[in-house]
Amino acid sequence: MSECKPEYNGKCAFGISLGKKLTGADKYRIEKDGKVFYFANPIAKFLWQIVPDRQAKADALWKSLG
Repeated sequence: MSECKPEYNGKCAFGISLGKKLTGADKYRIEKDGKVFYFANPIAKFLWQIVPDRQAKADALWKSLG
């Protein structure tokens, strides 16, 4: 397992980008640029990778959801 701190406190990154706090699962994660992103399911993980600007959207919404 990575020593990196999970983004969004381990919540589903794609869910956060939609304004929803969903529990992320360790088996559905991506490590990128020293960050770890968790996802609720494989579909959320897939969509995160193909839908543009999800990380920017999640970062902006996380401040209001946090």
